[in-house]
Amino acid sequence: MASAGLGAGRGWRPAGSAAGAAVLLVAGYAAGVWSDRSGGRIRVSELLDRPVPMLGAAAVLLVVALFLAPHRPGRGLFTAPVVLFTGILVLRVLIGALDTAEPPRQHTVLTVAAPGRADRLLSVVRHAVGPCWSVEVETGAGWSARRWLLGVFEHGPAAGGPVDGRWDGPDRVVVRAADGEHVFDLPDDPGERPHRR
Repeated sequence: MASAGLGAGRGWRPAGSAAGAAVLLVAGYAAGVWSDRSGGRIRVSELLDRPVPMLGAAAVLLVVALFLAPHRPGRGLFTAPVVLFTGILVLRVLIGALDTAEPPRQHTVLTVAAPGRADRLLSVVRHAVGPCWSVEVETGAGWSARRWLLGVFEHGPAAGGPVDGRWDGPDRVVVRAADGEHVFDLPDDPGERPHRR
């Protein structure tokens, strides 16, 4: 009797391992999406914010877990959530694949390092929809590097022209847009948000 219960437990191990690996992949992808926000870590975002490979592999592992689960009465409790979760992952993978097939939504117009500071980069990004630019600053290096969104502006100083972003020293960014001049001070700690004057 005890050996039968032990055998059933062993049958669940491969299925549980595959499902556990799938959950780790989904958690990794969630960490990548979270890191893609303003102030998030750039390297984590670049490594993990990949819906097609991360969620595609998770969906495959969940299907494998379904096939590896032993044919026992308790299997239905395992099957229903796995099928639902796999369906959601497959849908997200398809949406991600369609997103990569579209043309890029934006492109970087300007990237300039701060004077005397190679660990700080200023970028002006042109969006494809409407005359819209975002101004971003990357601070730090390696795994501590972060990207901060300073603002989104509709026009540059000339009507319909690009937004002008420039360094005014190693710790200050000046942005000229249609609505005037905006000044941002960068703290020494790359993990702290730049301050608008």
